[in-house]
Amino acid sequence: MKRTFLSFAFLGMALLCHAQRQFKNEFSLGYFAAGEFFDASPFKFSKFNGGRNISLSYKRHFKKKFTLGLTYSGCSFIYVPPVIPPPPLKVFNRFQQTLTANFGIGYTIWKMNLRAKTGIRYNLRGQQSKMIRYGIHAQGWGEGYGEIYEYSKIGPMVGASIAHPIIWRFFGELDCEYVHLFSGVDRNQMLLSYRIGFRF
Repeated sequence: MKRTFLSFAFLGMALLCHAQRQFKNEFSLGYFAAGEFFDASPFKFSKFNGGRNISLSYKRHFKKKFTLGLTYSGCSFIYVPPVIPPPPLKVFNRFQQTLTANFGIGYTIWKMNLRAKTGIRYNLRGQQSKMIRYGIHAQGWGEGYGEIYEYSKIGPMVGASIAHPIIWRFFGELDCEYVHLFSGVDRNQMLLSYRIGFRF
């Protein structure tokens, strides 16, 4: 009886220690939800578009509250339905694929992890499409004439995130990032995403 009790006590302590272990790695995958580009275009929620709106993140924890992270994101925003002729000089879509390296510091309250971060974003691809003019032909059909502007490749990023527990090692994370590109169009960007993650 005594041996059984000691065995259960040892097993319970092992499980408790494992449950209290600080997992050093986080991997999360989510949906790139919204973007603001600080011009005449509205704050826009993106739609699921063939897997183009995605946010994929890895974080490594060290010294309890610090993190190093790497994030890949792809997002596209369509502002004007293709069946409606857009007015001249109006942005009608944006698209980008980016890679961001960041350093963060976090604080936990009520089982929620609040994190501030800063880093560098690199544009793998990025462009803005703008309608220059739209003409109606004599036969009655319309044709648009537009231009595509490429984004600058690099710029600093600052951001914040709020992570909440879901179950076991799974968590949800709302993430907001502000980027200032060094040159080109759409130099100021604020991007919002939500991810589901796993700690290990």
